[in-house]
Amino acid sequence: MAEKRGSYAKSGKRREALSSAALKLVQDKGHRNVTVGEVAELAGTSEPTVFYHFPTKESLLISALKQFDDDNIRAAGHEAGAIADMGHRAEVGVRRPHIPLLYAEMAGAAVDHENPANPYFQGRLARSLQVIATDIHRLQGEGKVDGAIDANMAARVLLACWEGLQFQWQHGPEFDIRTHLEWTIKAVLGPHALTPPQEQPDP
Repeated sequence: MAEKRGSYAKSGKRREALSSAALKLVQDKGHRNVTVGEVAELAGTSEPTVFYHFPTKESLLISALKQFDDDNIRAAGHEAGAIADMGHRAEVGVRRPHIPLLYAEMAGAAVDHENPANPYFQGRLARSLQVIATDIHRLQGEGKVDGAIDANMAARVLLACWEGLQFQWQHGPEFDIRTHLEWTIKAVLGPHALTPPQEQPDP
């Protein structure tokens, strides 16, 4: 049994290495220009090994997006400050041209529930909504946001605004996405919603 668990762990590390290699190449040159052979070379393995773990290039790209999320997106339990940070993250995000393009192309196809990327986007949406709604609840508890506001509904509206503004920015012409998003946050949640959380003193 220990040997089996060890095999799973080794396989998991190999998948992570392949996902990281694919993500790096996507960030460097865009997903359309990435080949499976390049991913294998960067990860120090062979193409058959890549296809053993990821039967299609699409599944490899989905895994690369998951790796990007793990590296860059707040996880449950680290929600404090998510609202205050949204404008900055939106501003930085659109300056990464290759990741938003991959995201946009796969998200469009994933509206089909039979598409292999659909579970990833459903999970990502649920995770993002939870993080935003939890931070809204924190702001309400601190008296910075009206307690009568439905946190879940507001989270969905703000996330939709963020993604919609990113879509517009990608189509051009460019505009100040941070200012537009922060204007919306204040319109939905009130003028004090962008107040960053106070740092907790060390015990």
